[in-house]
Amino acid sequence: MKNSKSILGYGFLAGIIITLYALGYVAIKLNCEALIKDKVITAQDFSSVRNEKLNLTAQFQNLNSEDRIVDIAQKELGMVKCPAPELTLTVSREKIERIQKEIDSKYE
Repeated sequence: MKNSKSILGYGFLAGIIITLYALGYVAIKLNCEALIKDKVITAQDFSSVRNEKLNLTAQFQNLNSEDRIVDIAQKELGMVKCPAPELTLTVSREKIERIQKEIDSKYE
């Protein structure tokens, strides 16, 4: 009789240990699945934010283009583009310095 109580006790203890092991396994598995789900959601959010950034960059480049700005300035603001200069003068640096020295010596 005592032997059967001992076997029953060991069996009960083994059952509790197996149950605790199974519950621990299920808890860890559920936690892993939740983490994987969070990872997928975060990756989707990151992708949508990246796409939004790309769209905003394209929109900024469109709004900031020189052709658009010139078109708005001419049509809506009535501005005119400055024509290219008809005459361009070039003077050497040495000549400018020489004239500056002559002027300085004249007014000293």
